[in-house]
Amino acid sequence: MARPCPLCENELLRPLRVSHVEVDTCPRCHGLWFDRGELERFPDRPSARSFLAMKGQTFSRCRKSGHPVGRAEAMCPTCRSEPVRCPACSERLRRVVTSASPVDVCPSCEGVWLDAGAFEALGGVTVISQPKTRPAPAAAMECSRCGVGLKVSEAYVYDGDVYCGACRPPGAVSGAALKKGAQGGPLRRVLGALSTLSLAASLVATGCAHTPSPSNVAKSYAQALEENRLADAYALTNAPPEAQPGFLEHYADASVRQARVKEVRAALPELQARAPALTLLQVKDGWRVVEEKPEDAPRAVLKRFLDAVGASNWATAWSLLSDPLRARYTPERLREDFKREPQSAERVRRAQLALKGGVRVTASGAEFPIGKGRAVRLVREAGEYRVAAIE
Repeated sequence: MARPCPLCENELLRPLRVSHVEVDTCPRCHGLWFDRGELERFPDRPSARSFLAMKGQTFSRCRKSGHPVGRAEAMCPTCRSEPVRCPACSERLRRVVTSASPVDVCPSCEGVWLDAGAFEALGGVTVISQPKTRPAPAAAMECSRCGVGLKVSEAYVYDGDVYCGACRPPGAVSGAALKKGAQGGPLRRVLGALSTLSLAASLVATGCAHTPSPSNVAKSYAQALEENRLADAYALTNAPPEAQPGFLEHYADASVRQARVKEVRAALPELQARAPALTLLQVKDGWRVVEEKPEDAPRAVLKRFLDAVGASNWATAWSLLSDPLRARYTPERLREDFKREPQSAERVRRAQLALKGGVRVTASGAEFPIGKGRAVRLVREAGEYRVAAIE
């Protein structure tokens, strides 16, 4: 069965023979997909496991623009597109930045995606390393999006990339907001690193920011939730005023508050402005917790499941089932059950209608009502939503 390109919408991968190995390529973007073990058949290229062993696999990137997407984020916080996913098993691909070329690796099936030109860039590189920190040149900074030349005072930095004022994504930090210093000062060191680490975390670590650290903001946020001071907790998020009623309604449930407090505190040891289940942004007056709409994540998962069923992509549909259902089914058996069950098409249709309606989110999962006391039900497993029942 043909598999989808991780980057291009509605584009299927095609077989391509590279030297003596048959891999997969996208006819549109010309990227290459290597299943487990295929990259190892090129002795002059790094192995997939060498990428997996590298640090900094905290983020994915979004399909639309390549923005960083944290593990706890259902969609890109900048452009709201989905993260890139493995064409073989639908797991999120992890972005690994190396000194030779960035790559996307599947932590589940150990497949590797290389953008066009990356395979050539890795030629002759058998030992890989992450980029070394080096001072940026005195001039010649350019916006990574539009290419305009920038002075330090005009530059904005977000997750290692430099932007101008017109192109900067939400959460980007400006040079003017930092301590002024001579060449080789704090900003130049951070700009020179150009790693996957958040700039904002680096500023706190080097003492360049005069605002509360991300961990202090996150601790205050968790404490406010725990004490049911919802207005105080909301003030520590980056959400707009019009979203406050939904926030208050969502966290009115004590079990939902307790689950979120536990999630935030568990993420604190790994916090670097972003960590699993927790993201903070630096805004004008300090750090703010990013609080997505509670319904965004389950809605995105249910849509992916229904799209996979509609496209007869049973491997993807199976991967989105809850643990008990995955233990009971295989992709082939799931396909056969849908074919044999006379009501399956009608159930999918009702689930698609439910997707357009409301959703009730709890600490353990989410429900999409479909009438007469029935609902499409999703459960949370290891921080991810999974389909438990479509009625």
